[in-house]
Amino acid sequence: MNRYDVIIIGGGPAGLTAGLYTSRARLKTLLIESGVFGGQMTTTDLVENYPGFPDGISGSELGRLMEEQAKRFGLESLQDEVVEVRLEGETKKVLTQEGVYLSRALIICTGTEYRKLGVPGEEEYRGRGVSYCATCDGPFFQDGKVIVVGGGDSALTEALFLTKFVRELYIVHRREAL
Repeated sequence: MNRYDVIIIGGGPAGLTAGLYTSRARLKTLLIESGVFGGQMTTTDLVENYPGFPDGISGSELGRLMEEQAKRFGLESLQDEVVEVRLEGETKKVLTQEGVYLSRALIICTGTEYRKLGVPGEEEYRGRGVSYCATCDGPFFQDGKVIVVGGGDSALTEALFLTKFVRELYIVHRREAL
C-alpha cells in the first residue's frame, strides 16, 4: 500500500498551497485531484488580483505554476477520483478508482462548484459576459448593466460588491422577497 504523511484531496489553489507547505516541511505528501490541477481558477482567462503578476496571468498558467512549484519540493500528485475515505484510528485510508492510499493526516480542499442556471448560451459565454465571481470579474463590467440571479446571501453580497463598478444592476429572484 502507498503510505504518506499527508494526503490532500483537491488540487485547486488551496490544495496546491497546502501541498507546497507540507512538501517544503519534508512531509511525504500526495495530492489527489479528479479534474484539472488549479481547479476553477483554470477557467479564468485573466487573473488580475493575484500578487506578483502586475499584468495578470491566465488561470490555467497560474495553476500550472503552482503545481510545478509544489512538485519542486517533492509533492506527488495523482489525477484520480476519491470514492471513499475511512477515518479509522490513527491511519486515514483514501480509496480512489485506481488504488488505496494511507496517511497520518488528511487535508480536504474540494472547493466549490458554481450554481449554474442551465440556460442556453451560459457555457459559451462563460468568461465573456457570464461570470460566477463578482470579486474576480467585477472590474470587467465597469459602467455596464449587470443581472445577478439569486436572492440568498451570496447573490446579494455579490450584487452589493458589483455596485462599485456597474451603472445598472438588476436582481432576478424566484421569490417575492429577498
